[in-house]
Amino acid sequence: MAKYKVACWSRLSRMRRLHTLVWPIAACLLGSWPALATSPPEATAATAATAAPSATSSGGHNERTPTELTAVARLLAGMAPVAGASAELHAVAQTEAWRVHRKASQYGDRQLRARLARMDHWQNGALPAPRPDAALIYPFSGPDFVNAFALFPHYKTYVFFSLEPPGDVPALAQMDEHQLGELFSDLRGALNDLVALNFFITPNMKDELHTDSLQGTVPVLLAQMGLLDLRVTRIEPFQPFAQASSEKRGAPALPLRAVRIEFEDRAGAAHTLLYLSMDVSDGQLSFYPGFVPWLRSFARPTVLLKSASYLLHGGNFRKVRGVIRDRARLIVQDDTGMPYRILLDTGFQISLYGQYERPVKLFENRYQKDLDAAFESTGNPEPVPFPFGYNWRKEGRSGVIVARRPGSDT
Repeated sequence: MAKYKVACWSRLSRMRRLHTLVWPIAACLLGSWPALATSPPEATAATAATAAPSATSSGGHNERTPTELTAVARLLAGMAPVAGASAELHAVAQTEAWRVHRKASQYGDRQLRARLARMDHWQNGALPAPRPDAALIYPFSGPDFVNAFALFPHYKTYVFFSLEPPGDVPALAQMDEHQLGELFSDLRGALNDLVALNFFITPNMKDELHTDSLQGTVPVLLAQMGLLDLRVTRIEPFQPFAQASSEKRGAPALPLRAVRIEFEDRAGAAHTLLYLSMDVSDGQLSFYPGFVPWLRSFARPTVLLKSASYLLHGGNFRKVRGVIRDRARLIVQDDTGMPYRILLDTGFQISLYGQYERPVKLFENRYQKDLDAAFESTGNPEPVPFPFGYNWRKEGRSGVIVARRPGSDT
């Protein structure tokens, strides 16, 4: 089975071992690196999934109020809880463990906000405004919410799918000082790659999201929402489509688990993040025949493909590639996403920003000569003002491919 992200990053893995001081270290290493409602009405399958009742998990998702959820998100981000939160959560902010976490987080927070400002400025000039019911689909996303929201802040629905389990909302008010310290330390470790590199590394996620203190992507997603000053209104598990097919022997290698997070931006607009933990390779999708129709039910979505390990270049993800090719109105990606030749053959109108860099050594066989020539002859040579893709070490050397479908309202 193909791996979703980078399979071997020994040097980066050694760097992340310093995760207790992750955000201060990232700030020092990178200096001024650039800043970090429901489903669409016409999406019938997605709408049905959103409306379906869901079971309350062991963490009691449905029992938490928006004020409590937002307070947890802010505490995870190293920010003081909102007024009106419980006394128990305010008490968390008085612990030494949280004070240490807040101090460590402040360094990366400042740098992240600077990156977000650059990304927001860039997307305002380079990307079309979304339709009112717009959905963003982000394959192989991991818990990378900050990039999706920075580039597409006005979308109603965000659809993520990756291997990492969703987990649950941490019960901060029930933890003692030691437990809080372990959780905050592990959380900073999980965020290290995103803050320092602007992408997650799957092998690292396997370790960092399966510790005694940190289980799954939900705490990582909440921390990013807290940093972005978003109001979290609801978190619950949900069932997007029919479970594993009974006609096939055995069981999927990764059983489907999904969570819905509803939140509001600073203007009060409602958004929904649908996060699916599942293996979407062709062989494994035979266990979930409902996935492709469900994904296709999002009409004319935008697709984000970033640091995607060139998975759509091979033969193991033809079904997901076919949905993107047939349905996307807009694709924003680096060179690891859809092969450039497929975008051309499909008739997308393509704009190129920044520069093309040969793939990193692990993926050197994925060099695209036609894409290199296109950047050389027709690309916008102005540097992309934020890191995007695997060539993060080379300041100003990122390349972004924006593909628009002709005839769509872009």
